[in-house]
Formats: sequence, C-alpha cells, structure tokens
Amino acid sequence: MRMNLFQPIRSTLLNSIGETLLFISFLTGLAGLASFFLGALKKDDVLIEVGERSIVTIFFLLTSGTFLLIYLLATKDYSNAYVAKNVSNDLPFIYSIASLWAGQEGSLLLWAWILSIYSLILKYSKPYKTLLCSTQSISLFILTFFVFLIVFVDSPFEVLKNVPLNGRGLNPILQNFYMAIHPLTLYVGYIALTIPFAFALGSIISKDKTDNWVIRSKKWTYFSWIFLSSGLLLGSRWAYLELGWGGYWAWDPVENVALMPWLALTAFLHSSMAQETRSLLRRWNICLIFLAFFLSIFGTFITRSGLISSVHSFAQSSIGPYFMVFIIFIVLFSLFMYQKNKKIISSKEDILSLLSKENFLIFNNIFFLVITLTVFLGTVFPIISEAITGEKILVGPTFYDLVNFPNVLLLMSLMSVAPIIPWKDAKLIPLLKYISKPILASAVLTVLFSFVFASLKVLLVLFLSFFVTIIILQDLFIDFRMHTSRGLRIHEILDKKSRRYCAFLIHFGIILLVVGITLSSVYGTKSDLILSKGESSVISKYRIVLVDTYRKESESKSILGAKLILSDQGKDFSLYPEQNIYKYEGNRSINKETEVAIYNTLRKDYYIILIDELEDGRFNFKIYINPWVSLLWIGSLISIFGGIIMIIRRKD
Repeated sequence: MRMNLFQPIRSTLLNSIGETLLFISFLTGLAGLASFFLGALKKDDVLIEVGERSIVTIFFLLTSGTFLLIYLLATKDYSNAYVAKNVSNDLPFIYSIASLWAGQEGSLLLWAWILSIYSLILKYSKPYKTLLCSTQSISLFILTFFVFLIVFVDSPFEVLKNVPLNGRGLNPILQNFYMAIHPLTLYVGYIALTIPFAFALGSIISKDKTDNWVIRSKKWTYFSWIFLSSGLLLGSRWAYLELGWGGYWAWDPVENVALMPWLALTAFLHSSMAQETRSLLRRWNICLIFLAFFLSIFGTFITRSGLISSVHSFAQSSIGPYFMVFIIFIVLFSLFMYQKNKKIISSKEDILSLLSKENFLIFNNIFFLVITLTVFLGTVFPIISEAITGEKILVGPTFYDLVNFPNVLLLMSLMSVAPIIPWKDAKLIPLLKYISKPILASAVLTVLFSFVFASLKVLLVLFLSFFVTIIILQDLFIDFRMHTSRGLRIHEILDKKSRRYCAFLIHFGIILLVVGITLSSVYGTKSDLILSKGESSVISKYRIVLVDTYRKESESKSILGAKLILSDQGKDFSLYPEQNIYKYEGNRSINKETEVAIYNTLRKDYYIILIDELEDGRFNFKIYINPWVSLLWIGSLISIFGGIIMIIRRKD
C-alpha cells in the first residue's frame, strides 16, 4: 500500500531529475562554447581546459539522463509521457529498452548521448593542439544544439497529469530483432560523421595548411562507414522479414536519407587516399566530408519534420523549424569559412596525367555523386511537387533503377582498373597488357553463363563482376609471388599490404551484393494463390500444398497460421506463414501484421505470406521466389568485415 502511495511522488521526482540533468547539460554546453571561444581568442590554455572539462561534464550528465529514461522504460512508468507513448504492458522487455530510439524525444536524447561519447573520445585523441581546440568547439556546438532540442522543444521527461494504466505501445512491425538494433546502428554511423566534419571545418578555422585533419579523422570515417553499412544491411533485412512485400529495398524516403551519407562518405574514403599520398584533392575532400555530414543532418531533419510519409519516420513535430535554421546556419558558416580560406586548403601538387590513380578517383567520385544527386532529387521531389501543385507525387523504383544502373556499371568498371593504376602517370600499353587476360577470361565466362541467363542486364553485370574478381586474384597472385621471392612470409605480406587487401575484400563483397541484387530483381517471381486445406496448386515448376491451418492465442495477439509444403525439383520444404491480430491497438495505425515464412538456400529464397482467410474457408497466399538473394547478405557481410579489418589493422 505504501509503495502505491509514494509511486506518483517517486515518478515525478525521477522525471524532474531527468529534466534537471538535461538543463544543466545545456548550460554546461554554453559555458564550454564560451570558454573555447575566449580561450582561442586570448590563446589562454586555462580557458580551453575549461571547455574540455565541459565536454566531460556533459557526457556524465547525459549518461545519467539516458540511463534514467531507460529505467523508466524498463519499469513501464506511465507517468512519463514518452514511456506512455511507446511502451505497453504486453511489450517484451527487450523492446521496452529499444523504445529509447522508437520515438522522437528518446532518439534525440540518444543522439546527444552518443555524440557526447564521441566528443569525450576526441578530447583524449591527442591531435595537434590548434586543430583539437577548433574541432572540439565545433563538435560541442552541434552537441549543444541537440541538447537544446531535448530541453526546450521535445523533452523525454515530460510528466503526465493523468497517468494511464497502460501505455500506447510499440508498433508491431517494429517489434523485430533487426529493427531493435538497426536504428541504433545507423545512429552510431550517422553521428560519427560529426567528428570528421569537425576536423575538416576545424582545420579551416585554425588555418592548418597540413593534411593532418584527414589523417586524424581517417579511423572515424572508417568507423562511420562500417556502421552505416551495417545499419543499411540490418534495415534491408528487417524490411525483407517484416514488411511482407518480398523485397529488401523499396527506395523509401527514409531508406534514401540513410543511403545518401553512405554514398558521399564512400566517395570521400576513395579520394582521401590522394590527399594522404600526394596532398591532392584537398578542397574536394573537405567538400565531400561537408556533404556527408550535411546529408546525415538532413536525414535526421526529414524523418522528424513530418515532411515525408514513411513507415520509418516520426510523426510531425515542432522541431522542424529549429532543424532548418540549424542546417542553414551550418551550411552558410561552412561555405563562408571555406571560401574565405580557399588558398590555404588548395592542393600542393597537380594531377599530371589523365591516366593516373588520382584522376580515376575523381571519376569514381563523380559517379558516386551522380547517384547521390539522383537519390536526393527522388527523395525531395514529393515535397517539391506538393509545394508547387498541392499534391505529393512519389518517385518509384523505376526512376532510381533507370538512372543509377549505368552509374553502377561505370563504378564497377573503375573498381577493376583504378586499384592497379599507379599514381602520377600510368603507361597505356603496359596497362592494356595487364588487363587483357582478365578481359578475355571474363568474356569467356560471360558467354558460358549466357546459356543460363538470357538478360543483357545480368550479363553486363556478370562480365564486370568476373573482370573485377579476376583482376583482384591476378594482383594477389603477382603480389604474393613477388614478396615471397624476397623472403617475406605470408603474415608479413598481409601486414604490409593490409589496407590494399582489405580494399580488395570490400570490393569483392560489393560485387557479390550487386550480383545478388541484379539476379533477384531480374529473375524474381511472385504469385497469388487461394487454397483450401489439403488442396494443392502448381505455379511454374513449384507445387504448393496447404497441409493444415492453426490458431493460437497469446497475451497480446491472436495468431492464424498455416502449414504449407512447397516442392521444387523433388525437394520438399515446410513453411509456416502466420498472421497476427493484436488485441490492444494503442498507437498502432493497424492492428494486423504478417509473419513471413522463408526457407533460405544459397540459390533461392522461398518466401510465403498469409494474406487473409476468406469467407468460404479458403486462404489467400502470396508467394515469392527470390533467386540468389543470399549473395546480397553474404556480400554485405564480407564488405563490412573488410572494413572492420581495415580499421583494426590501420596503424595511424
């Protein structure tokens, strides 16, 4: 009885503590910014130290606030408005914790907390002193903006006057393992882009004429790329398993805004090699890292402003105008500083030959940026069309596929040749001689595969895939033969050329990914069929039998399921698609969702959805056969693994 009496007081106290922690964080951020500014102006190390200590203080304050909100979510304290909006009595513990990033206020707090961790790491990373001061002040400014949002605009510690007995709960389609970690993974990658951006802008502000910012931010860019890649992979896997439409990428606006920073960052990772090696493309690299960061902030803005409709996006809120002002200020300030200091950041050398690695890196960047621009235009087109015509006109997958496919082919072509071209000036005849055998072998393999695959699109992709793979294998063979003849052991060769070999591994993974996407999109099939118990149907060469149906009940939902046997060339596969009807709707726009049944093999996925039960006792199913989609997942994992090895093995 006593616990019930004191529960409201305890809850109010905890939420008040949370709000106080955030408010003190904001004040500390302002004090830190003032200290950095005055310290840089007066060249006072004491004031700069005060600014650095403010970063440590904010980290501990935000850590306390974040874990306090997690506690409220885990204990389902509905006196907290955020908890009441995103948690319900029937929600499992793991999804109660994952609700931290399921809503607006919690995800903004998470964003600020992760950035405070990065800022703390930056404090102890020990780059050059002048570069560190300006870099820290920029990251602190961005951090303070996010703290401002959760203090004055969307607080995660708002208290409800009338405490409900049950919360509104988490949307059923978000109650999935991949979705529980996919947003967090993307956030880690998104936010990590702040540090390279701060290094780049900090180098301009501090008038640093060296290439230190690229070197110091390299591991941050690798780190961000790994997590953005992982986030995109997890999101695709979630869509494939949970949304029940047979695909893994729909060019949804929120998918797009996650892809765009990855594209810009990938372009930067390639061209930054020219700056590290020859101090080339210095302005270009600063612009690329600016673009990657701006796109990450743009993605955050567009998913929280209500400008787009997506299963991933948050409801319309009041933070949109604040984000818009912040983005405009950051862009204008960055462009002003860039323009003001163009001479300082100009390249120290020139590109000497059209046939050189640095020139091919520029071509590579151009193709990446064309794809980025295409995705950007397709994403914002509904917003532009609504502003002009009053009607949102969505851009479909056909547009993206049509425009981007030629660029993907060109990127694959560069992927084969660029790694083997030397810096400064390559000789055409030796290069043609080097690639002649791989081209011939790729052509022969493509002709052989033409008896299996008739699509010209597929054969083009296969030819380039064979070409890239054979070039990699040839280069590895020559490398190992040359170094072993000099007495080096295999582990010594791997250590010496780790960056190059990791790049090969990443490229090979991308090749598998592209092949998987191409084959599954060209040769994938889908069919609708209606069956009664015991009835069978033949679709193409597949025979499907509805063996039985069943019903189950749980605390939160009613389950309708079916057992089907699918026969393909003498092999039988049992599949159990289900349909869930949730008893408590809460904040769900729909209370019905499907559990897809998938039987995975290396060659194809058998993918069945239970659409509905018809009035006459028959059942409606949708069946997808997705060939070679496994290559997409395998290729993605190989590329991510290559990135992880690269960041571990990198010595600087």
